[in-house]
Amino acid sequence: MPSHRPRRLLAVLLVGVAAYRFGLLGRGALAFVDETFYFTSVKALEAIASRDVTGAVTSLAQARGRTGAAILQIPIAALQAIPAHFGVPASNLRSLLIPTSLNVLVSLLSTYFVFAIGAALTGSEAAALVSTVMYALLVNSNLYVRHVLPYDWALCAGLVALWLAFTRPQLRGLVAWTGVLAGGVLTIYTGYYPFCAVIGVAVLWQQWSKPDAVAVRDTILFAASAAVVVVVTELLFRAGGLSYLANLRDVRRDIAFTSFGDGWTFLPEYLVDVERLSGVVLVLGSVAYVARAAIRFSRGVLRPIDRIALPMLLACAWQAIASAYLHAIPLFGRLLHPWMPFLAWMLADSLAAVSPGRLRVAAFAAVIGAAAISFVLSAREYLPLKYPPDVLYAMGVDTERLTPDHKLCELYPGTSYASPGPLNRTTREPYDVRTDYVLLNFCQALPAVPRPKQAASIPAGTTRLFDGPYWMTFPAYAYEGLTREDRAAIRRDGYRLQVFASR
Repeated sequence: MPSHRPRRLLAVLLVGVAAYRFGLLGRGALAFVDETFYFTSVKALEAIASRDVTGAVTSLAQARGRTGAAILQIPIAALQAIPAHFGVPASNLRSLLIPTSLNVLVSLLSTYFVFAIGAALTGSEAAALVSTVMYALLVNSNLYVRHVLPYDWALCAGLVALWLAFTRPQLRGLVAWTGVLAGGVLTIYTGYYPFCAVIGVAVLWQQWSKPDAVAVRDTILFAASAAVVVVVTELLFRAGGLSYLANLRDVRRDIAFTSFGDGWTFLPEYLVDVERLSGVVLVLGSVAYVARAAIRFSRGVLRPIDRIALPMLLACAWQAIASAYLHAIPLFGRLLHPWMPFLAWMLADSLAAVSPGRLRVAAFAAVIGAAAISFVLSAREYLPLKYPPDVLYAMGVDTERLTPDHKLCELYPGTSYASPGPLNRTTREPYDVRTDYVLLNFCQALPAVPRPKQAASIPAGTTRLFDGPYWMTFPAYAYEGLTREDRAAIRRDGYRLQVFASR
């Protein structure tokens, strides 16, 4: 393939992916309980406008392990202040198109870095492009853009660090900047701390081959640069009379509500179950990489890709151990988000190893075909998916007007959904004043107490106005906090979102 063609095709890919991801928006915002952490930025901005430093810091502290994201998103909250001036609150679904649109732009930037890093690691832009197609069409790569969550932001910051490490001269300034970016990843989403460690190994691997004094100096420089981000965040909290590090100690209580038994099987099970054919191809690509790497190691040969693939595999092993044996942190689909580029790079390395000719063309075509088939099958289900906040908003159902006996849940009810902010604070548009709506399964299920589906009693004299699948029956969402047994049950029992009202 001519040297200029992969980059032209990459541009076409990015345009197509952008169209799809922008098409995902307008549905899904505020479906996760964790999305409410975004409003810490809104509250902090309001406090800053009132010159209330303590109030601003207190608001940021409520973001738990996402404080860096809350700080980064203050300018986004400022953009939402424009519609807010005209009476549209930040929790309105149309106003939330502002942060979700920026999610798309960040995710597209990450896709470019996946290609650029893959080309640098393998020396083949064609193989890097094919693996980037695979990455861009994964469910996991598209799952979070319609939600107000920090995962794509943290991933992008880490990819920038890796891009610098593999495409720029290994100077002292580069070590410092990559350390700052790793610290940024940690504060944006603390759950990605294994990703930060992988970045550190990737950056310092080459430095460790230099004289001891240089290796020690650069290791300290990287660690100190990452620590500076944490220290600055701590000082910011101290200005408000709080402690960021003390705040992090409470994070584990927020996440340790599910099973720890999925450790070793979680990643391959996710890939096959959620990503379908694409997942199978990624598994085969990583197996092929490991087999070839083992042969190289036996001969004392290391390649650039080994600087990130090996630490990533070790980080995955640590996550499995921490979950299955130490019960330190359960696994979620979001924790696999940083590893998808690594799987794509291992696939690119395996493709680049295929001899040029018909066999390589066939391999490229098979990967793209698998990616396309998996994408179409998943997108048909994911693109039109309805979420509780969207249904409430579209139907004008104001949950504040409903009594508890009109909010029914067949699952173990962890959190009931409130209606999103109105389009106009004064008129409460689009909400009406009816109080006879009956909601079924407008609740987010938690797996703390697995139990069978309960029969819900719909009041007599009502008619069904809406019926759709419960949003967590989509395979990828079922990996966001549910046990293996819960994942099977939520699909088997056919939970539905339904709205009833008097005839």
